[in-house]
Amino acid sequence: MLRTYGGVSVAVAVTALTLFRLLAISHISLVPDEAYYWLWSKVPSAGYYDHPPMIAWWIWLSTTIAGNSVFAIRLLPVLSIAVTSAATYLTARELFDDRHIAARAAMWVNAMFLIGLEHIFATPDAPSTMFWALTVLALAHLRQRDRPWIWVIVGLLAGAGCVSKYTNLFLGLGIVAWLALDPAARRWRLDPWVIVGGIVAFVTFLPVLLWNQAHNWISFQKQFGRIGEAGAGNSHLAEFLGGQFGLINPVLAVLASVAVWTYFRRRQYAVQSPLTFLILLNAPLFLYMLVQSSHDRVHPNWMAPLYPALAIFAAVATSSEFGSARMLRLGRWATPVGIGLSSLILAIFATPLGREMPLRSPADNVLGWRGLYSSLDEIRQRTGAEWIATTDYGLTGELAFQAKDEVPVRQIVDRQRYFFEHTDPAMLEKIGLLVVSANEEERFLKYRKCFQTLSPVETVHRQAGGRQIELYFVVAVSHAPADLLSRGCQLSG
Repeated sequence: MLRTYGGVSVAVAVTALTLFRLLAISHISLVPDEAYYWLWSKVPSAGYYDHPPMIAWWIWLSTTIAGNSVFAIRLLPVLSIAVTSAATYLTARELFDDRHIAARAAMWVNAMFLIGLEHIFATPDAPSTMFWALTVLALAHLRQRDRPWIWVIVGLLAGAGCVSKYTNLFLGLGIVAWLALDPAARRWRLDPWVIVGGIVAFVTFLPVLLWNQAHNWISFQKQFGRIGEAGAGNSHLAEFLGGQFGLINPVLAVLASVAVWTYFRRRQYAVQSPLTFLILLNAPLFLYMLVQSSHDRVHPNWMAPLYPALAIFAAVATSSEFGSARMLRLGRWATPVGIGLSSLILAIFATPLGREMPLRSPADNVLGWRGLYSSLDEIRQRTGAEWIATTDYGLTGELAFQAKDEVPVRQIVDRQRYFFEHTDPAMLEKIGLLVVSANEEERFLKYRKCFQTLSPVETVHRQAGGRQIELYFVVAVSHAPADLLSRGCQLSG
């Protein structure tokens, strides 16, 4: 028989998991994207080139309180998983009035690999998923109760989600679909409070719009320019579906699929089903990703906001109304597979064993940065360089985090990423250290043309244990152009 969870036992389990994650992440170095977002947080803004600003605000808040440590940077993202778990539990209780479904759903959110292994990092996905789950909870409350003022809360949470990631705009389409198609939403269709909620969402998101307007809509162009980039016939559908199957947790993916399949098969039941509510809210994002995957690659994390709803679907598949003996037996494996494996992976990479892995893996992103900076700093001191020039935003962030403001680190290309940066022009008159990945060997020769070379080219490895992860070319340079940090190093010619 499938184990029955109670609300108290789930709360204890999620608390224990949160404490374990906080301990583990403090011993795992930043991934390049996190280090880049940390740079954002040093100058809080209403927008940045790549994403809306919520993750930068989170990092600014936590590092202001707890200092510039890996633990502080990841504190709020880890805590957001607990908040998402609670929101999932309460949403399921509102919709199904079944504490067993609610408890399993909350536990199974933590058993999803994308949540347990990606949302512990300080990226926009953590606040995006949390605010999506909280918005769905507020709407579930509205579905059950006649409290129109909650539309203000819905607007605030939905707007905060859009300030986290533009993906959350799809939840607005989901709300429109729910109002239009779900009989349970009929009473709200002409209610003025819905307009009030929309206004609150717009006002919450307005600072991001104004920032984009002031910066030629650069952030919108960056993200929405992906639509239709690749041509038809270049399908990544199998990759998309297969990737989601694994990242959801294969057990939970099967259970959630069974629940959705059963829902559509029982049409009379579907009219009254609370699953109609969840499907309509989440369908626009899923359908968009499905279409996008037909002609271009979909990044696995883009589906993250849908995962709490998928956990509820999986829990429903094991309920007395939906579940068969086979589904109940399958459900037994969800928690040990998901939480057990993700916790083991975190434990390994929080120890010297993980930091000295003999094989290449995605974990290479977090390995070797401190040693790389130490090697570069030795060269910097030997050559008399007073700043470091880079050509990649991830490397820029990682070296800046290791430098701790003692040595300026500046990217000399893609300068549109650094509207927030304040740089002393006198720095360009000093000797610098140009650091470029060997993967950009051909461009390295062009980057050097933006300076006068002062020393022979050296090579430095980023490594884990005795294994070399990545090679970098390093050379001391001087006489940087006065407009280097406004126009960037020009590679034409």
